[in-house]
Amino acid sequence: MKPIWMVLLMVLLAGCGATASDGPQDDAGGGSDSGGSTGSGDGGSTGGGDNDGGSGSGSGSGGADTLSTRYPGDQGMAADESVLFFDDFENGWGRWDWPTQDTRYLTLENDATGAHSGNRYLRSTVTEADLVADNYISSSTGKTFDKKSDVLYVRFYAKFVGLAPNPGHWVRFAARSDSWNSSGLANTVPPGDGGFWFDLDATNQDDFMFYAYWHEMRSGRCNDGTAVPGCEGDQGTTYYYGNVFHPPGQSPLPRDEWVCIEVLAKANTVGQSDGELALWVDDQLVEHYRPGNPVGSWLRAKFFSEGDCNYSSCPDPSPFEGFNFRSSDQVRFGQLFLDAYNELGSFRNKLQRLRDLGLNPSTTQTVLYDDVVAATQRIGCRVD
Repeated sequence: MKPIWMVLLMVLLAGCGATASDGPQDDAGGGSDSGGSTGSGDGGSTGGGDNDGGSGSGSGSGGADTLSTRYPGDQGMAADESVLFFDDFENGWGRWDWPTQDTRYLTLENDATGAHSGNRYLRSTVTEADLVADNYISSSTGKTFDKKSDVLYVRFYAKFVGLAPNPGHWVRFAARSDSWNSSGLANTVPPGDGGFWFDLDATNQDDFMFYAYWHEMRSGRCNDGTAVPGCEGDQGTTYYYGNVFHPPGQSPLPRDEWVCIEVLAKANTVGQSDGELALWVDDQLVEHYRPGNPVGSWLRAKFFSEGDCNYSSCPDPSPFEGFNFRSSDQVRFGQLFLDAYNELGSFRNKLQRLRDLGLNPSTTQTVLYDDVVAATQRIGCRVD
């Protein structure tokens, strides 16, 4: 049963739909985009193919041929040749490039009653007082994989503790050439032969969206995504912040419960727009962005699924074209960050929005992580 504050929040948010306007607002909650450092040093390659897998619910994978069904309890999964990275936190720090020990914001907890599995899990805690002292905080791990890949699946468990503002940006996935670094490149179009990246963010509506940077990303200046002065809907300023993909119809994420999250990212064949992004929550497919799916409309820097664009300037819907993420096959997936990034102004704005709904949010934001796996094939939720 959902707690009463969540029921109230769902009811109030249901009445806050968009109205006709010249363009969309950023679902990430506003503020600048930065945070998350990148490491260096990649090598090798792996294969892998696209597999939507099953759509079962709960802690299993619906009978699909996933790593989880082959490795019950995740036992032995780390040694599978398709696995790029594995950390259940049971052995302490050491598998991430950084940090290598507890920090002010990140701690490894040893508590079997609080872990998703085993005894240990990772805790990220950022407070309003922390942000007053340091206006920009990136509570982040970072890992550069030993091998890079054109296809990346990442599964992890997360728990959002209590009612508090969600991170401004959250889990980051990066593809890059050996010489390129995405660190801090907000409001920047990355080079096609350098790299691209995207975040999986938890929105103010307590659901999920992708926030993506790549060499063919769209500007928020013009309705058509260009940055030509005098265009329709001209905002007067050219800017390139992350392009938004916010699947409609999601249920609010349950607070104080472990949630199984899996992301697929597939780089395009050079010269084609066949790149993909997909999201599963508790083994239920939320959306799969690929050539021909979903049907929807681009407006400025956001892709709206069909029926979800309520602005007067929305174009007629058409099938999504797929992603042309890169112009060089040297750009491959190689980095993962669990990055609860926050900025003081955005944090306070989110606090006020929750208070305006009659809620009593905490000024302490805590996110827990456990059972993180990156691989070149579908992983699925842990099967115990």
